[in-house]
Amino acid sequence: MSSTPSEQNCYFCKVSRGEADPFIFENRSFVGIFDTHPVNPGHALMIPRRHVLSIFQLTETEQADYFDAIRGVKAAIEDTDLKELYLNMLGRDDLKDRPKDHIETVLKLSFLGNKPDAYTVGNNDGREAGRSIDHLHVILLPRYRGDVDDPKGGIRNVIPGRANYPRR
Repeated sequence: MSSTPSEQNCYFCKVSRGEADPFIFENRSFVGIFDTHPVNPGHALMIPRRHVLSIFQLTETEQADYFDAIRGVKAAIEDTDLKELYLNMLGRDDLKDRPKDHIETVLKLSFLGNKPDAYTVGNNDGREAGRSIDHLHVILLPRYRGDVDDPKGGIRNVIPGRANYPRR
């Protein structure tokens, strides 16, 4: 199978070929990696092996593998010594020219050694939704008690001021 120029230059295609960022999970349709710009300890990505832009373009096979990948990446997050992971990231040769501020911030968090209390699972499906790399990637973001002052509204807070609504 030949690849297009966009696939040849796509960072997540490079990842899915095993040319960058070590896998923490893989199945026939997805690979999982730890994000090298973590928002919280254990921040990970699920990336389709096939170059695809949108979750709505997944084949039936890829859809069948999606939840297996979520469970597999979640297990990898919970089985990893995250402090050791981030200390190792600081010394990785392939990351030497990238900013390390996200990694250094995560290493200072008081809940770094804790197991996640919850997860936010998300996908910025399109540039207008905030996607920065034009290859589908699903974010598994471990959440910890106290990581934000008020988590109420959850993902609705991506549009500030619109997360509050009356609950019955």
